[in-house]
Amino acid sequence: MLMHTRADNELDVTEWLLQAADDPARARAEWQTMDVALLRCGVCFTAIRVRADVVFAAARTEEWARVDAYLAAALHGGPVFVDRQSGWYYCLVPAGTCVDSSRYRARSSWCVPPYRPEVVCQADAVAQMTNLGRFLLAGAKETGDV
Repeated sequence: MLMHTRADNELDVTEWLLQAADDPARARAEWQTMDVALLRCGVCFTAIRVRADVVFAAARTEEWARVDAYLAAALHGGPVFVDRQSGWYYCLVPAGTCVDSSRYRARSSWCVPPYRPEVVCQADAVAQMTNLGRFLLAGAKETGDV
């Protein structure tokens, strides 16, 4: 039986993510020195961009740790990162997933880091979470709770 350590999995995930970079060596250096690297969507994964207020509504909280736990459960451990400055969450889904809001921005950090290569969010789970958040936000606006 072959066992993988957490360090092995992190290394595998790093290699998988770096496959999406135009220049993997440069991306690796930037990641090591600045803790950020620009990766291209559509190669190994696509990113679905979701507004933070929609995620908060679905999670029924704005507390970062509770939102992260909600995302990990709702998206079955699929990787998600957040750009807190712009207020967008990005859910990684399989490459080629047809979504109209897949864009990348900087100033981001992982909420649910990838734990194995090629393990991404299920697009249906992201859609369910987004629809729930939008539904709850619409209801809150109608009742004046927002």
